[in-house]
Amino acid sequence: MTHTRARIRALLVSLALTFASAPLLAETMKDVFPSYSDWLEPTLAGPFGALEVHRGVLNMGEGEYDLNLGDKYYALRGPDARWVMETLWQNLPDPTLQALVFRSGTSPLDGAWSVAVFYFEDGHISDEEAGAMDYNAILERRKSEEPELNRQRREAGIPELVTVGLVGTPGYDLVAHALKFALLLETPGESFKHLNANAWVLSRHGFVNLNVIGVAEHASEVDAALPDLVKLVGLAEGNRYEDYIPGVDAVAEGGLSSLLGGGAAQVGLIAVAIALLKKFGFLLAVPVIWLFGRLRRGRPQA
Repeated sequence: MTHTRARIRALLVSLALTFASAPLLAETMKDVFPSYSDWLEPTLAGPFGALEVHRGVLNMGEGEYDLNLGDKYYALRGPDARWVMETLWQNLPDPTLQALVFRSGTSPLDGAWSVAVFYFEDGHISDEEAGAMDYNAILERRKSEEPELNRQRREAGIPELVTVGLVGTPGYDLVAHALKFALLLETPGESFKHLNANAWVLSRHGFVNLNVIGVAEHASEVDAALPDLVKLVGLAEGNRYEDYIPGVDAVAEGGLSSLLGGGAAQVGLIAVAIALLKKFGFLLAVPVIWLFGRLRRGRPQA
């Protein structure tokens, strides 16, 4: 009897160790949003359900920074994020997209705002001009460039965009080394306006770009959330802004104002409406992203 009990205890300990060391199954969209298949045609439902949901702290890129998502946000990263942008949202491919961040409880299907995350090492950006930036003058310069940009958009078969005005208060956070700038844009003839909100968190060698994708109705909520979104970014030790070594590290041409580029087409991603056919024949409006000129929208060159 004693030997039997000993064998049973050994077996239980072995099973406990096995389960403790076994990797946890990844959480997927199918787990988090089980009714998703009711809103997608069959060819999209399978891939959507398999998208891996990431929470907590994510180490991004090659260790340049972390995303500290906490319990308020979750992310799709890498190929999953690009599948949403390119296949679900019918966007042009962009291999520089590293993650899509969503608020907990929202999904790529419900029209809520989300955040596209990029990281560029184009050289260190000086913030010396932070206290002297004239955002209204930057806005007017951008407006003056729109006719030519919209001519190019028409030739490319892409909807025109016209700047309506600033949203919230643009500015630079000297502690977080983060610049925020948000606009409302519109396409002539359309009844709704686009939200184009960005935050750039400067690093030793470049910046993390948080590009909020939404519509005008999201403007006040996004403006209030931008400082919180900046706090999601944790730069790795050695890659923080203050780790910059003058005379050693590459420096980008232009300062903070170079990030703001020019013209309505060149600040980041814009959400516009398309219809995805629901598998039962109804229509669902979801965001689709125009990336026209995004990679040259004011990225400084090293």
